Amino acid sequence: MHYLKQSQRDVKKNNLNLILNTIIKHEPLSRADIVRITKISKPTVSNLIDYLLQREIINEIGIGESKGGRKPILISFNNLRKYIVATDLGREDCTVAISDLKGNILDKANEKFKKQDRLNDKLEIAKDLIHLLINNLKIEPSLIFKISCIAPGVYTERGKELKWSPVNTQNEGADIKNYFESEYHVPVIINHSTKLSLLGEKVAGKAKEYKNVLYIDFAYGLGCSFMIDGNIYFGMNNSAGELGYFYSSLQEFMNNTVKPYEFGCLEKRISGYALQNKGLEKVKENPQSRILELVQGDQDKITGRTVFQAAMEGDQEATEILKSSFRYFNMALANIINLLTPEIVIFGGGFSNAGKYLLDLINGEIKDRVLHMPKLEISELKKDASIVGAIHYLLNNTDLLEEI
Repeated sequence: MHYLKQSQRDVKKNNLNLILNTIIKHEPLSRADIVRITKISKPTVSNLIDYLLQREIINEIGIGESKGGRKPILISFNNLRKYIVATDLGREDCTVAISDLKGNILDKANEKFKKQDRLNDKLEIAKDLIHLLINNLKIEPSLIFKISCIAPGVYTERGKELKWSPVNTQNEGADIKNYFESEYHVPVIINHSTKLSLLGEKVAGKAKEYKNVLYIDFAYGLGCSFMIDGNIYFGMNNSAGELGYFYSSLQEFMNNTVKPYEFGCLEKRISGYALQNKGLEKVKENPQSRILELVQGDQDKITGRTVFQAAMEGDQEATEILKSSFRYFNMALANIINLLTPEIVIFGGGFSNAGKYLLDLINGEIKDRVLHMPKLEISELKKDASIVGAIHYLLNNTDLLEEI
């Protein structure tokens, strides 16, 4: 008898999931439409629709057109039953978005960090932005369902609990997950920015039509993520994709060990951090450098973007910095392509703003060094990729029937 009841409960839940997913995908629908699409009996559909209406998971939204009989009542998913917050704590700024239960972004806000801001200050900024959006949308804070938090770096210390924190803040004693859970008393899911950006590209960007994808995040650090047969690979401890720790030579391999929270060997050659340092070295050698002119003589303002801008304007010193740095990246990329054979490689992060210039630095050197040349594309979603991915990662890992 126990097994019979369990089986009946399973059948009911499976039918509920099928009906709810059908409504979400094809709304608005009548009861007759749902019977036709799901092949579930009319009495069962009617009972389960009443159950979902009672729980306010779906709504009756009006009268549809008649197809020969009584006009049907149309049903839609109550996507405003609860709300999702996505917050992206980057190195230079914070972006927060609120979405409905279908992943539609309803509002978004961004604020730059000050140079002196520490992690606790950045978390306070994120909290203030969340409150701003809640007020803008005129929703009750109690309707916040979950928070999806994006962090640019991760490392699991041996024997210790998993901690997530932005670059160079590991010693500040703040735990992002605990901070938001204590503040809002809702579940907080935190994941790596590069993996979430790839999911965002799959949902709404350049990866929509592909199953085997490599995403490169050119930012202050250097990261990557990859999708195999339509599934993002997370690896042990969610730590797959640490491209920055690649070795570029046998000598480098023999003389360097991995040091968590520090830049890897490849990152020291090609990343925002690396280009910034190379730009600083160059202006010390040549005070007349175009790199220095672009920052009005203030060396503290030199970044990787400055080097790119100078190179794109034809500056020979900046061009040589990029060419020499990208030789190491291109070697690593060719190895990855030969290993994974992606259909497409998508470039995101700050470097991607260089567009075709970035692709030209890469394409010419790798095309004869890979067995199967993938498409090389620049992300059109840019920073929104991680926000879109964070929201949909959370939705993909939510049981709507059980949790709302």
